[in-house]
Amino acid sequence: MYEFEKIENKEFQWGGLYMPAKVKPCNASGLRLAVFGSTNAGNLVIRTLLKYENKYPGRLNFVGVATDDPVDPDTRISVAKRIWGKYNPSEMTALRDKVIHTCIEAGIPCYTGGVKNNLFRDIFSKWAPELVIMCCFGQKINKQLYDYPVYGMYNFHPSDLAAQIGSGPKPFEGTMQNGRSTSRMVIHQVNEIIDGGPLVAISPPVNICLPDGSYPESILSLQEKIPAISGWMSMELVIEVLKKKDKSETGRIGYQYLERRIPEKIRIKLLEPVTNDLSELYALPDHDCLL
Repeated sequence: MYEFEKIENKEFQWGGLYMPAKVKPCNASGLRLAVFGSTNAGNLVIRTLLKYENKYPGRLNFVGVATDDPVDPDTRISVAKRIWGKYNPSEMTALRDKVIHTCIEAGIPCYTGGVKNNLFRDIFSKWAPELVIMCCFGQKINKQLYDYPVYGMYNFHPSDLAAQIGSGPKPFEGTMQNGRSTSRMVIHQVNEIIDGGPLVAISPPVNICLPDGSYPESILSLQEKIPAISGWMSMELVIEVLKKKDKSETGRIGYQYLERRIPEKIRIKLLEPVTNDLSELYALPDHDCLL
């Protein structure tokens, strides 16, 4: 069991800052990265990028994570309107703690409170991220945060925003209301419009139907199925940012034709039917650069 300290302050509004007893050493040459993410989807992104940092020392410097605390009574992350409302309190706690434990084990600070306050802005400025990736995070981001990283802040969203389907807190319901048999995971730049920033990447199609063509009994199946590609996509995004950094360039990443870079074995896997088994995580092989 890894040791940590939970720092609480009323100015956090809810949650706290979980500081590992042993913070991992800073890698001065690496791309400074922070992740805002929760649930298994966010945890997949965090764990994937940690693997890259460990495999290629000096390329990536993971500086911090902000995650949801859906069980704090003071939380303001629209629990009832978002995917959190589909979980019971013990499941929400387990998912929150999974992210915290991933961070503590890796020696990374993990913050669970409000992000629109001076104390978090101070924490964020000390992290000094050059890149921020967001995946299943429950707070609207203000300009002070999304304009800070020199390579931008990017959000993962589990619906086909390019087809104007599923923006907002109910992407799965929006996709099914449109009668779609497949969906997409997209990456877009974060700006003042929720899910409205310029698109950066679109995943291959992801089958969201059971073998008989019907939808699963619970959208929690889709919450696991569609974001299963997030590890691959986060690696592709980081690789593109590192190309810029290697040339001493800054600025946002433009649209990437990501689908053609995803191996056929992964695209075939994504087209397999969904199941009603809520323990199924639809795990995909690691990105080729991690093998």
